[in-house]
Amino acid sequence: MKSITTGNKKIYAIIVFFTLVWLFLFAIDVTRKVDYGWDHIIVNLPEALSTLTLREREIPLTFLFGKYINKPSNPKITITALDELTLERYGWPVKRRYYGELVDKLNKLGVKVIGVDVILVEPDRDNPENDRKYVEAVARAGNVVNLIHVDLDTGKVKLPLMGLTKASALIAQPHVEKAMDQDGQVRRYYPFYPGEDTNTDGVDDKFLTYGAAGLTDVKCGKDCADLSVPSLGAGTYAVYSGKSLSQIFVESGSVKILNYRYVKNWKLHPAWDKDANNIKGASFRHISAADIISGQLTKEEKEALKGGITFIGSTATGAFDHMPSPFLNQLPGVEVHATFVDNILAGDFRREFNLIYSTLLIILLPWVPVFMRRFSFASLISVCLGVLAALLVMDITLLSNNTLMPFGSIAIALFLPFAYITVDKGLAEGREKKWIKNTFGQYLSPKVVDLITKDPSKLSLGGEKRDMTVSFLDMAGFTTMSEKLSPEELTAMLNEYLSAFTEVILKYDGTVDKYIGDCVVSFWNAPLDQADHRKLGVLAAIDCQKEMMRLNESLTQFTIKPKCRVGVNSGAMVVGNMGSRSRLSYTVMGDSVNMASRMEGANKYFASKIMTSEYTFESIKDDFDHRFLGSIRVVGKVIPVKVYEPFALKGQAAPEIREMLKHYNAGQEKFYKEDYAGSLSDFKAALAARPEDGPSKFYVDKAELFSKEPPKDWDKAFNLTEKG
Repeated sequence: MKSITTGNKKIYAIIVFFTLVWLFLFAIDVTRKVDYGWDHIIVNLPEALSTLTLREREIPLTFLFGKYINKPSNPKITITALDELTLERYGWPVKRRYYGELVDKLNKLGVKVIGVDVILVEPDRDNPENDRKYVEAVARAGNVVNLIHVDLDTGKVKLPLMGLTKASALIAQPHVEKAMDQDGQVRRYYPFYPGEDTNTDGVDDKFLTYGAAGLTDVKCGKDCADLSVPSLGAGTYAVYSGKSLSQIFVESGSVKILNYRYVKNWKLHPAWDKDANNIKGASFRHISAADIISGQLTKEEKEALKGGITFIGSTATGAFDHMPSPFLNQLPGVEVHATFVDNILAGDFRREFNLIYSTLLIILLPWVPVFMRRFSFASLISVCLGVLAALLVMDITLLSNNTLMPFGSIAIALFLPFAYITVDKGLAEGREKKWIKNTFGQYLSPKVVDLITKDPSKLSLGGEKRDMTVSFLDMAGFTTMSEKLSPEELTAMLNEYLSAFTEVILKYDGTVDKYIGDCVVSFWNAPLDQADHRKLGVLAAIDCQKEMMRLNESLTQFTIKPKCRVGVNSGAMVVGNMGSRSRLSYTVMGDSVNMASRMEGANKYFASKIMTSEYTFESIKDDFDHRFLGSIRVVGKVIPVKVYEPFALKGQAAPEIREMLKHYNAGQEKFYKEDYAGSLSDFKAALAARPEDGPSKFYVDKAELFSKEPPKDWDKAFNLTEKG
């Protein structure tokens, strides 16, 4: 059969070729659409996950990690909306005198800055008085930013209405489409009108300055004559902050990546419209221009306007420049300017992930599946999925810190080689794995089958000596059960209980060695290395007792409620494929295995449920709520061994057990100081705290006996006369 290492040179060549091609496509931005698509998915994923929980949330976009990557808008930034109601009342286009009235109303409400996202360049030939009223209102206000219009094809500039330049606090331009991506979305924003490279030397040499635009009577005068015309967002921010345009150009003049605010549902016309279904999804509060003019505003709307920034812009269907955003398919263009102002005030523009790091990831990630090809499918898939999960966590973490990682490009750099390696590895290993599983899967554990699938040399006879933990679990009273139950009932009962115990053992990565009637033998630290095998074996024993209690309650079809005893021991053992050349069994052998079996049987002596030796428990006992049962000398052994009964991880034992342990431990301290009479009350108190507690009853009997007739020359070890 072809070895999986054959053809490595071909795989290396394919991966190198793929890496170079993908890196080239990344460099020329061909993969950018993949990254854009992922960015939309990740910011909206919290809402999708919230929907799956079937619970309504006010803002599902902040569910789980959404609260870290999706942020609310500044409540002091609002949209004065030329909405359907405004158009219904005042027509379209809205007469300039209504704009003037709107400006007056806004200033009376205490608005600090008004950005007008309406191009007012053509005079009203039917009634010039409309224009005059607007210009006068703007002059009175002194805080209004108006627009010029630039023909993007010819570069010609259309100036505002006569007198509006001088009356305005600042003149700006609205052309966010200069930064529009191929999918029609504006992710980037030019704070100032971008320059042109007319001589193709890589340096912009032609700018739309105030002087070049013919704006000679702006209030900033000579200070901004040679400065590129700002966007509506930058101009509005300049008036609001009191900073000069030149200062803003130096601090924030480069292109910015917008950090769109999440969408909320806002009530339309809340002051008078009682229909709860009249809502609008938007990032910023929309306040109807018609409501402002008529004075029908709520306290909350007035509070949002006072001292804040408002942008006048059209939001009525069919009457505004719209574009897609991460949260809305149709976003009014005026919200793009509002988002810029919100971002610059918060200082949380998005930024690109370091190009060097992106390049390194694209170069290195394709080799992860190549390296993992030598390991199992599970390892290959786990590692690659783990890397993808780490990249996802990294992406969310970076995004919460306003950094955009090209996740799509980077993830595909891993995924495509992973898919190729998976297919190649599957073809190379499929037939061999099928043969091994068909041949040995009938009598070896799945983990052993997996081990020999990776390395068929493990099929050789013999074994290796390892430090391991072994457990013997036996159902008490099996003989009695077999006498009272029919063979069918006994089989059904054993299947239920043994299946549950097996699941617990596998949960703690144990290997089930064999079933001996009603006994389950399992071990740890083979075939896989497990540094904490002692703790795993004890935890499995504790959970098996819990499972026994659960099954006795839930399996109502059985009138007999069995109990189980567990013995756990650790030490040097021989593990491997034992048997004949035609029949193998992956098992453990050795004196330490026999000791575990003795531990299980010795439970009967103390009437305990779990017994583990000092060889297992001494190094981990501080991790558990437990008790010292005593020292025992099993049949055939001269040296006694300390044995313990664990109940739960430290601090997790039931209250009655903790109460019992308090008295039990006090009694033991006295008992082993030969104060047998003094210990008796403590053991009785322990028994009262936990009636039917076997070891407490054992020591009550011993204390009563030794009080009457103290043992002579006792080495404080109990001699077991039976193997159990």
